[in-house]
Amino acid sequence: MAEEKINENEKDIIRINGELKLINQKLDNHIHHISGKIDTIFKIVWTCSFMILALLLRAIYSVMAG
Repeated sequence: MAEEKINENEKDIIRINGELKLINQKLDNHIHHISGKIDTIFKIVWTCSFMILALLLRAIYSVMAG
């Protein structure tokens, strides 16, 4: 009886370990894709920021020049 319980516990531990590895693999995959999307958003934000800065500098120049 005790051996059956030990054997059952070992099988459960192996099953849980496999499920944890699968979850970890899926999380790594999702994190990679989310990171790529965040990088794209940052590129867009930096581009817009530089465009706004250029417009501000142009406005300041046009006010100072005449």
